[in-house]
Amino acid sequence: LLGSDGCLVFVSSFFWSLSDGYQGVTINKQKKMVETRAQHRRRVTSLTWDDVESKQDVFRDILSRLSVRSIRSVKTVNRYWRDSVRDKHFATIQLAQSRKKPSYIACPRVNNAMELYLLKPGEFDFRHHATVDPPGRNAEHHMLMIASFNGLVCCINQLSDENEEDYQIWICNPATEQTLLLPQGRPSFWTEPSIGVAYGPDMSEYKIFRIVSDGENGAGLHIECEVYSSSTGAWRIIGAVTHLPMYVFLIPHRSSHVFVGGKIYWLVSLEDPGIILYVDMEERFGVMELPYYSPDLRYEDRITDCTYLINLGGSLSLVVLHVDYFDIWEWKEASWVPVIEDYLPFMNFSEIVLFLTSSEKEILCVTEWQWWTYHVNTRKWEERGGPPTQFTNPAMFPFTESLLPCNGGVRLEGR
Repeated sequence: LLGSDGCLVFVSSFFWSLSDGYQGVTINKQKKMVETRAQHRRRVTSLTWDDVESKQDVFRDILSRLSVRSIRSVKTVNRYWRDSVRDKHFATIQLAQSRKKPSYIACPRVNNAMELYLLKPGEFDFRHHATVDPPGRNAEHHMLMIASFNGLVCCINQLSDENEEDYQIWICNPATEQTLLLPQGRPSFWTEPSIGVAYGPDMSEYKIFRIVSDGENGAGLHIECEVYSSSTGAWRIIGAVTHLPMYVFLIPHRSSHVFVGGKIYWLVSLEDPGIILYVDMEERFGVMELPYYSPDLRYEDRITDCTYLINLGGSLSLVVLHVDYFDIWEWKEASWVPVIEDYLPFMNFSEIVLFLTSSEKEILCVTEWQWWTYHVNTRKWEERGGPPTQFTNPAMFPFTESLLPCNGGVRLEGR
C-alpha cells in the first residue's frame, strides 16, 4: 500500500487476512487465541510478495482502493504491478471504488489556465486538484468546463472569426493530467454550436453531440448535428435538427445540458409551452414540453429565466427558481410531476444564482460569493463557504476519480 508520503508500505498481516477472507478460510478462533506472538510473527513473515501477487483478484482489489495518484506510482514497482493497473478490468473496479467516495469538481472562476478544485461532501473545502492548460489551446479565450463523467471532464475553448463561431473541445482527466483535443468539427455560421456529452454503460464509450448552423435559408437558420464517438475518434454528420438550444441564465454559451438515463437534454425555449430537446445514444432526437404553469399566475410565479435541468437521483428533474421560493419537477412515466415547493434563503437583488447542479439527492447552488446545498430528503439548506475570490462564470459537477484515458480506450497507458 502507498502511504501519503508516497513510500511503499507492506503490511503482510493485512494482505494475509484479506486473502484468507477472499478464499473463505475459516480461522479456528480457539487456536488463534492460544497462538503465541512469536508463532504469529513466524507465520506472517513467512509470506512473500509472490504469495500476495499470485492472488490477482485480491491484489487488484487492494490496489483499486488507493488514490489515482498512488496507483500511478505503483506502476514503477515492476512490470507485473504496472500491467495489473493498466487494463479495462482494473479501471472498472477502481471506478466502482471511487464512486463510493463521490465529490464535486469545481472551477470557481475563468482564468487563462483552468484551476480545478475538489469539494468532498462533509468537508466542502476548496482543495486544489489540477491546473488544466494544455498546449495547443486557443490562449485568447478562457476554457470552460461543461460536463463531468467517469472521472473525465469536457471543456470548451472558444474560437471565432468574423462569420464563424466555434469551440475547441477538450477531454481531460484531472487525476492523471491527460488531455485530448478533439478534431475540429464543421464551422458554425452566425451562432456558436451547442455541445452535449453522452456516455454509455460501457465506461470506455462516450459521444459528443455538436449542433451547428451551416447558414441561413428561407426559413431562418439551418441547424444540423454531428457526433464524435470515442470508438472511432472522428466526427460524423447525423442530419438536421429542429431546434437550437437556448442560453441558460448567466451561462455564457449554449452548451448547458444534462445527461440522464441514456439521453442528453437541452432547454430550447421557456415561452409557453416551453420546449426541451433531447437525443439518445442511438442518435435519435426528440422534443418534450416543460411543465404547465397557469397563465393566471403572476409573472414571477411562472417559468422564470432561472430554470435548470438536473439529474436528481437518476431522474430527469427541472428546478425553477422564483423570487423567494423554488419548484422541483420530476419526469415520471412520460409526464412532469411536482415533487417539492420550498423557500429560497438567498434569491434577492444582491445575490443571484450563477450555477446550479446536483448529485444524488442534493442540489448545489452557486451565487457570487458563496454556495449553498439543499438536501432533498431533509429539505434543509446549508450555507457553504466560497473560494478565496468571488465566483466568476463558475462550473461545478459531480466527480469521481478514475484512470480512464481521455480517448476512452481500453489500455490505460497514461503518464
